[in-house]
Amino acid sequence: MLLYLVRHGEAKREEEDPERGLTDNGFRSARRMGEFLSFMDVSLDAIIHSTKKRAAQTAEAFTESLRPVTGITEEKGLSPNDDPVPWVARANAMTKDTAIVGHLPFLDRLLGLLVLGEAGKTIIDFKTAGTVCLKPAGDGRWIIAWVLSPEVIW
Repeated sequence: MLLYLVRHGEAKREEEDPERGLTDNGFRSARRMGEFLSFMDVSLDAIIHSTKKRAAQTAEAFTESLRPVTGITEEKGLSPNDDPVPWVARANAMTKDTAIVGHLPFLDRLLGLLVLGEAGKTIIDFKTAGTVCLKPAGDGRWIIAWVLSPEVIW
């Protein structure tokens, strides 16, 4: 079982789009990342995304190439300032390869909890449309298997 943490693609400024959907570059980066992950033979059972438009659009862009078995699902509790603690238990209970598409600082804090047991430590520089692959290490801890940023795959 693998867990993928994905930061949404580049979003428009609030003045341009109050819902902060993806920019053209944000769509391109998210699609390209999905294509690259498919090329790497990443297989997903599910994609879960926050209630925000930019996360939903990123999840949809990933779905074009990755075609998760159960599709994509919108979930509450994944917004930028939401508490990541409930997601640690959810991640530890997962049995299927799943991607979570969310935001900073939520993803930073979730990653810190999963890997170090501490939400206050930044482990990586999460780029927009960036993806971190985690695998369980036992005892509720996770190991970073790899990290991909859009700059690497362009």
